[in-house]
Amino acid sequence: MGLKTLRLAPEVWVVTGEAYDSNATLFLREGEVLMVDALASRADAEALREWVAGSLRARVLQVVCTHGFSDHLAGLQAFPEASVWAHARFEETFRLERFRSDEETGFYRAPDRCVDAPLSLEWGRYTLDVFPNPGHTASTLNLDVPALDVLLSADIAVGNMAYVAYGEPADIDAALARAEARGRTRVIQGHGGVSSARTLGAARHYLRALEAAVRETRGVPERVREIPLGACLPEDVEGGDFEAFFHRRNLDEVLSRGLWSARASASPPGGEDRTERMSATGAVRGQ
Repeated sequence: MGLKTLRLAPEVWVVTGEAYDSNATLFLREGEVLMVDALASRADAEALREWVAGSLRARVLQVVCTHGFSDHLAGLQAFPEASVWAHARFEETFRLERFRSDEETGFYRAPDRCVDAPLSLEWGRYTLDVFPNPGHTASTLNLDVPALDVLLSADIAVGNMAYVAYGEPADIDAALARAEARGRTRVIQGHGGVSSARTLGAARHYLRALEAAVRETRGVPERVREIPLGACLPEDVEGGDFEAFFHRRNLDEVLSRGLWSARASASPPGGEDRTERMSATGAVRGQ
């Protein structure tokens, strides 16, 4: 299958890898590239390096990481000359990640600059407003690009839903609200190319509907596991295999942490978003 490349605008490309459909977004400036996220496998990262050098005739000088999970970090090793910027809690997030392969364990690279407050990056004709947006992880950064009417939203929404494995639902909802407040019509999530910003509202709807459905079950495990995805999505949104997979994972998380019950934990256990993950071909991979 190889890499999927989309020219989003002059001097802006969105590249989606084979592994987990993970995205990298590239901003060009006179042969130099600022890249947001770095794909999910060594093979994808090497293919990206060849494509940047051959097709773009450029080199990556800076990488901004939206969060510290390894399915977005493979290229940190493939572009050793690039400066890495990430949230101040980037390493903490990476260390909480579980079930990595040996290859994925090697993707970490300490950032050259840690970000813990909003800042603006000028790169060629574009201004990227970078801001911490914790919820999905403590290290999540979002990037707003007003000139492109696009928000790079990381994994605060996963398709048309939210994934609650590592954050409190209220914190994830707050992150989604902050992203929605930017007013963009398009988002680039961590996976799957460019999406409508309506996915952010759908994810907030999902959280509220899931909470209501869980409370209605009164914590009976069999009833929790039977909550259908369709009951948690907006009426005009049809969930696919991607959402169905992570919905099942959410139901397991609801039961293990007692979410929306009297025994709910104050904070989630350390974890990562690929305990089991769908590959780009739809196959489930145990991590």
